[in-house]
Amino acid sequence: MKQLSHSLILSNEELKHQSEPAAELPEKILQIGEGNFIRGFNDWMVEQMNRQGIFNGRVIAVQPTPHGRKMPDVKAQNGAYTVVLRGTEQGTSVDRADLITAISRGINPYEEWNELVQAACQPDVQIMMSNTTEAGLTYQPEDWSREKAALSFPGKLTQLLYERFLAYDGDPDKGWTLLPCELVERNGDVLKELVLRKINDWKLGEAFETWILESNEFCQTLVDRIVTGYPDNAEEFEERLGYKDKLLTVAEPFHLFVIEGSSRVKDILPLDQAGLNVRFASVSDFAELKIRLLNAPHTMIFALSYLNGIDTVYETMKNQSMRSFLDDVMDEAIKPLLAFPEEEKDNFSSAVLERFENPFQRHFLTDLGQNGMQKFKSRVLPLWERIEGDDNSASHYFAAALAGLLAYYQPAEISGDKAEGRAFGRKIPLRETEESLTYIAGQWKEYKEGSISIITFTENLLSREELWENKAGFLKKKTSETAAYLQALIENDVEEALQLLKENTRRTNNEPAK
Repeated sequence: MKQLSHSLILSNEELKHQSEPAAELPEKILQIGEGNFIRGFNDWMVEQMNRQGIFNGRVIAVQPTPHGRKMPDVKAQNGAYTVVLRGTEQGTSVDRADLITAISRGINPYEEWNELVQAACQPDVQIMMSNTTEAGLTYQPEDWSREKAALSFPGKLTQLLYERFLAYDGDPDKGWTLLPCELVERNGDVLKELVLRKINDWKLGEAFETWILESNEFCQTLVDRIVTGYPDNAEEFEERLGYKDKLLTVAEPFHLFVIEGSSRVKDILPLDQAGLNVRFASVSDFAELKIRLLNAPHTMIFALSYLNGIDTVYETMKNQSMRSFLDDVMDEAIKPLLAFPEEEKDNFSSAVLERFENPFQRHFLTDLGQNGMQKFKSRVLPLWERIEGDDNSASHYFAAALAGLLAYYQPAEISGDKAEGRAFGRKIPLRETEESLTYIAGQWKEYKEGSISIITFTENLLSREELWENKAGFLKKKTSETAAYLQALIENDVEEALQLLKENTRRTNNEPAK
């Protein structure tokens, strides 16, 4: 069976017919990221616009880190791939395959920096999109260079904007519309501040800084779609499609893209005209519901569920103890902290649970666990901080989830910002900064050797500013609470920790023991 590529598409009339709209379209979007989500969400949307003759532009996909694994396949397949949508949409079952040809080419900036600079300076390229996870929107010091790519996403972006600024002599009409899609609150503002910090670090001048502020628009965005990526039963899909596709991506039909920006954004990226669920509006209300009632529950269940021998979100929903924990997390811990009408919260959470129960989706818990500490910090901690009083039953749900996260993070073999962890007899792919992984591994070693107690171990991790930044002070106060659940996990199992959680919440609520 042949692999999907440009030549295969041209030799197959059905595939050729699907890809015809994109054949000679200009490159209009520079995209930092080539992972499953951005291809199954952003690029899928560009494809829908192109097929309707609305946008008529293609995407340059850029590898975001030196450790990227997708770019060789992007190049081998000439940017083509398949998105399979499976689930229900407005009560109707959906199971369809969309050939995506919106990506014109892929560039590895660590090997093809000059090509990327030339691409970024094309006049038709007006939009930058990104999805580099929460870890991508963080600051790291690095040296200035025009000869090679910076390691960080904000660093590379600043370099490319500077080259564009120079190429057009600061022309105010040549700035970009920037759409960062990382799940970070006010992600556009965060990215802008990181770029300005790089300009200051590298002393790139007041004129460039003014051009950034006045000629470029950093939009706030919110993205929502469950994309599970390459399926473990890929052979079945290949038989159905008639070709091999190493970039095959499976997603749910549901999608929501909220963009907060000027009217110009809607003009140059008319997503709403393609019948897509896109809102050009303030992201605040959408973001609060989505991040707190979808992403936060994901982050609170993945570790405990995986350590309980479960592999996917769907399987989690079918496990009685984990489903009970998830229901309680949403009803008892999260929803009371959200300032929305009860009906709106209930409707949203019900829809989320229905999406979690999609039998077509193989949403692996280990995928949710990538950069798990960064996700806990941005998605979960802001909720925990809202709880008033030291003896509140809701606080126990957060402490139990955090204990699960600490038990999950047991790095064994570290290689840069990735590690293979081992806990509860399971191998676990971990991803954080190398410094963080090394520190966590050292603390586990000391605990297992008996050099430090469970309380000291927990306090050392929770008070570590490198891990939690300005949240470390708050977390340090939760040491005793978290350590109790962690001890139950380590000395017994997940079920014992969940039983302890039930006892503690009953006690704080003055409920009789069962």
